[in-house]
Amino acid sequence: MEQTEVSNSQIADVVDSAKEKTQEQAHVAVEKGRGAVRDQVEQRSTQAGVQARSLADSLRETASQLRADGDPQKARMARGADAGADRLEQLGGYLTTADADELLGKLETFGRRQPYLLAGGGLLIGIAAGRFLKSSSHGRYYPAPQSPSPLRVSSPLEQRPVSAVPASMFREEV
Repeated sequence: MEQTEVSNSQIADVVDSAKEKTQEQAHVAVEKGRGAVRDQVEQRSTQAGVQARSLADSLRETASQLRADGDPQKARMARGADAGADRLEQLGGYLTTADADELLGKLETFGRRQPYLLAGGGLLIGIAAGRFLKSSSHGRYYPAPQSPSPLRVSSPLEQRPVSAVPASMFREEV
């Protein structure tokens, strides 16, 4: 009986030790993941800030070209472009100087206040990314035909297969 109690307590000690090690490793992995996310947000926000400032400069150049024409309507458009450039300059400055924790905190606060808007924005970004990937994947599956080299004779095995019968042949005419 004593031997069973000792072995049960030893098993419990081993299980507790394994549990503690697992929890410690999980905590380390979570912290590594958070650090990687912070690093990515920091890098991407700085890049976005630089691009926003560059776009602001381009808008200012466009506005000055519009003003140079002397047309009153173009002058109004130039004022709008200047206002947009100012906003982009502010946004670029903020994105460049803000740290990742501040940006993630603001995003989290916004997500708590407007969860449906955040989910809708994520959905729109996902749809746009899907459309982009779909449009860019065509070249992966159907490579552009290459012109045969004058020094090489192509064999029938190198030619692309002919596609199946077109769907228009299966439509019934009414």
